[in-house]
Amino acid sequence: MKNRTTSISIPIPALSEIVLKTGNFDHLKDWYVKALAIEPFFTRPRPEEVSWTGAQQIAFFKLAGVYPYQQVLGIFEVDGTSNAPHTDPGLHHLQLGHGSFDELFDRYDGLKQANILPSETWNHGVSTSFYYHDPDGNLAEMNCVNFATETEFFGYFETDAYKSNVSGIAIDAEEYISRYRGGTPREDLVKIPA
Repeated sequence: MKNRTTSISIPIPALSEIVLKTGNFDHLKDWYVKALAIEPFFTRPRPEEVSWTGAQQIAFFKLAGVYPYQQVLGIFEVDGTSNAPHTDPGLHHLQLGHGSFDELFDRYDGLKQANILPSETWNHGVSTSFYYHDPDGNLAEMNCVNFATETEFFGYFETDAYKSNVSGIAIDAEEYISRYRGGTPREDLVKIPA
């Protein structure tokens, strides 16, 4: 897809990294190890000198993507960072996409076993999303698109159903997953009642 907002023909860049700043490094890193079910590919202990980023300890997790378009989640320990959520401008939430309902629901099961439960669960019409708060209060959205094709996905944004209700409907995760695993087709499961 080419950039349509300028006359320059440059491909739109891919989102390749999200970095969270924390004063609670070990706890936050361990939460994401559980949430993502992977270990960081790089971890740096507290150095003798602070880098230009102001970061002390650092961890990087490799997410999806094929080189050179890799996606990375970084955690930087920065001295003086409050351990409590606040209302300053900054990250609203990060979204971690899953390739299928099976992947999303299996992740829910694994996190539930680790006593990590979503604070909200939604059928947004375009996607199904489970929202988790990490130990620093950041909102991590685990989601999966509700459509089999990209054309259907983008087409839903143009419907009256979406335009009149962009949030969708709150769902009960256990009931939603049970219906899916019980044989309810995805197309029926994701319909937003009129």
